[in-house]
Amino acid sequence: MLIPESGVHQTSERYFFTPSSLARELFYYPTRCGHYFCNHLYSFSHQSEIARQGDHNQNIMLFLIQAGAMELELEGVPMLAAAGQVVIFDCRQPYRYQGTDGLEFIWLLFNGLNTRDFYRRILQARGGRHVFAPPTVSEIARLLGSLLSSCAADERLSEAACSQLVHRLLCLLLLDERSSAQDGSDRIAQAIRFIHRHLFEPLTVQDVADAVNLSASHFSREFKARTGYSPYEYIVLRRIDKAKYLLTSTQQTVGEIAFATGYNSEENFIHSFQKHVGIPPGLFRKYPV
Repeated sequence: MLIPESGVHQTSERYFFTPSSLARELFYYPTRCGHYFCNHLYSFSHQSEIARQGDHNQNIMLFLIQAGAMELELEGVPMLAAAGQVVIFDCRQPYRYQGTDGLEFIWLLFNGLNTRDFYRRILQARGGRHVFAPPTVSEIARLLGSLLSSCAADERLSEAACSQLVHRLLCLLLLDERSSAQDGSDRIAQAIRFIHRHLFEPLTVQDVADAVNLSASHFSREFKARTGYSPYEYIVLRRIDKAKYLLTSTQQTVGEIAFATGYNSEENFIHSFQKHVGIPPGLFRKYPV
């Protein structure tokens, strides 16, 4: 494949996508993707001629480094990405990157729906870092590889399938989801089971952390990275779920339900329920929306 970019080996691949009006309105969508083999002559920036054409600099860029290393400068900050790491950045902000000899990486330029909301939350979850090594890197590689393979075989995925693929990538970047095949030694899975066994008892984050032999601060970071919730938020929302069930399936009073779901007063329960559901429990019982 002929790729007229200095430093890019001609065994590399590059593909383009033109989203329909439906995709632009309702889906996540790729605009370009590629698999590059490069040397130290390869470089690219927001001021490159290609970048300044069309909508290139209106998208989000994702790299998966497979071999070698890449030097980057994102929003004026220099950084290095090595094999096994991903890079994500907003092309509307200043960027520059350069290859080293032996660099191999897969890249995806994409947009759509709430892509930038995801992007902001990913950076927040990663401590503001644009370069990191997620534990789900093999799944990310598989998804990117399937997109490239479908293009190479001239059997492109449908726009709906592409949207699902991009959404899955974003979820993997935001949440450190492990395979469900993991064994029971997973401490976060153990913590969730402990929470459910003791959900309606007096329960603190420290109690849960102690149960899985982690410090409260480390446990809280790990829990949120894996689930998207803080441990406290997870406990509250599961109690609210149970309260909804009791409100709609029993004749228990609001006060009885409050104490049955782990609240120490009816007033606290009503406040929490309205905060998270938008209406008080008495109204929810009448109109269970």
